Amino acid sequence: MNKNKIIFIIIGIVVIFLVFVMIKIANNSWTTNITKKTSPSDFSIWTYWLDKEKVTSIVNDFKKTNETYNAKNISVENFSNYEDYKQSLTTAMISWKGPDIFMLNNFEKSYLNENILWINPAILKTNDFRKNFKTFFWDDLISSQDDSKGNNIEFVTWIPVWYETLWIYYNRKFNIKSTDLASWAAINNVIDTLKERDSEIKPIWIYSDKSLNLLADTLTQFFLLSDEKITGYKKISDIAMKEWFWSYYSYILDNTTNTWIYTKSNSEKSDLELFSDWDEAMIIGYPSMINNIDNLWFNKNFLFAEPFPHYFEWKWKTLTKYNYFVVNKTNKDEKFAFDLLAYFSTESWEKAFLENFPYLLPALVTLEQDKLQEKIHSSYNLILWDFYKEANSSLLSSYDKWITDLYDNGFSSISTDDTNYLEKTKSLISTVWCKYDKYVKLENLSYDCNKN
Repeated sequence: MNKNKIIFIIIGIVVIFLVFVMIKIANNSWTTNITKKTSPSDFSIWTYWLDKEKVTSIVNDFKKTNETYNAKNISVENFSNYEDYKQSLTTAMISWKGPDIFMLNNFEKSYLNENILWINPAILKTNDFRKNFKTFFWDDLISSQDDSKGNNIEFVTWIPVWYETLWIYYNRKFNIKSTDLASWAAINNVIDTLKERDSEIKPIWIYSDKSLNLLADTLTQFFLLSDEKITGYKKISDIAMKEWFWSYYSYILDNTTNTWIYTKSNSEKSDLELFSDWDEAMIIGYPSMINNIDNLWFNKNFLFAEPFPHYFEWKWKTLTKYNYFVVNKTNKDEKFAFDLLAYFSTESWEKAFLENFPYLLPALVTLEQDKLQEKIHSSYNLILWDFYKEANSSLLSSYDKWITDLYDNGFSSISTDDTNYLEKTKSLISTVWCKYDKYVKLENLSYDCNKN
């Protein structure tokens, strides 16, 4: 064999080897791509004011109920601050990186409505929803539209799990009884009695943690106690506004000294610290603040609570706050998303959820009798029934702030301005509606809303 043939054979062997290597690499790459495409895609859920680990645990329980979803990769993110959540969610939507399922709040119902899918009636029938859920959810969460044949079809648009109403926590050390908080007339008598006993004790205050915006919500609850029927705050009379504010001011303004009760200027302690140190007899807040109270070691034998009273029973509305789950239009797996939302509407899901968050009232009527008997916190003798009034059940009502952060910040500022509240309220209302038209309707984009 001559030298040229030997060289040719060696080159041929090298070429065959290289071809074999290239085929092997291509085959591995193809296999990797197939594996990557067929592996479970990530499915994301965003919440706020909840506990990430608890929500993840409950979602994993759902996966166990359906073998199809056992291998589903689901990520849960929770935000402790609503403003951070809202900004992050908006940015995610713009960049097409939004979560597949996320939470919204009934105080801002119009927010991102165009980005969500309604629930197929075949998955969740509206009549079943009416049978199973509290009546005030019907107005908020059932919508309809005509199909191609002109038939009007109803849809459940969102799934609620819980709700909250304002309560008054009180210290039994001051000899306050349950009947003393049955109405505002009764509370007025208690306030007078407490002042006579000890002028240093502040009778009642509002938990002013900015993250919960309770100043604005408490003022809003007084709005709903007005004789003027409130369906929104765009058109309200001066008489109604004066009635609202002076009802509110009469409880947080010390008339003898004309000073605000325990503002930062006259106390180094927070309002909740003052309540826990027995310098305040009563404090207004949501049930979810029980953990904050416990962190300050409030005496376990003296903490009691009652629902936020009306002037009289069977009249006016009770402000009701809740979050709900929705499906993003650009979700990665629509069947899984709707199956999960359908699961969210079941008794087993809501029961599991409320076991993790025992201080929240159940959205399902079937859970009321059982859940209302349970303690809201293991350290205290409070049960949910303490905060539930059958007489007020039909009066539960949502309230649309339209732009929550602007509304809350504006009214929190106005809440301690007893001189200019009327002018400032009108200006705030004009500003909110101007920015709503701009942000949501994309109208009057060049107009400067701050001129209002």
